[in-house]
Amino acid sequence: MIRVALVGNAVRPDQTRRTPGRGGYLHRNEECLLKFERSRVKEFRSLRRKLGAGERVEITESVRSRLARSVELE
Repeated sequence: MIRVALVGNAVRPDQTRRTPGRGGYLHRNEECLLKFERSRVKEFRSLRRKLGAGERVEITESVRSRLARSVELE
């Protein structure tokens, strides 16, 4: 699972899982990331914040790039 956190007014992946504030989780697999991107539900309930389609794509792209970097390091 990848934690995402609300930092100020922006939602960002939280690699350290230590960022203070509200957080939520996404599965790492591609199917779940695509489902999150395409979701029409406006609110990310655990963050208590609405996310637009552009924000969802930005979050999943960031997660994908971090996952790709971690695979390269192995």
